[in-house]
Amino acid sequence: MSTSGRERTCVGCRRRDDPAAMVRYVLRQMIPLADPGATAPGRGAWVHPDPACWQRAVSRGGFARSFRTAVQTAGLPAEMFGHDDAFGE
Repeated sequence: MSTSGRERTCVGCRRRDDPAAMVRYVLRQMIPLADPGATAPGRGAWVHPDPACWQRAVSRGGFARSFRTAVQTAGLPAEMFGHDDAFGE
């Protein structure tokens, strides 16, 4: 269990972890975008800041499952994990 008492499940590896050790993504125009401050409204998907977790989330449909809708991930680079500043942070 995490030290904060809160846990989220990584949509890539499916391990439970403290949200502080993960990156939250939100869906904008059918594309998952990082929400580093975890403050954007809407459903979020949590991924470890690890290229392997990002790749699994994309290839195994973890984002689509988490957002409960089709997600456009074709062409998204593996380096994208945790480095998107779409929310000004």
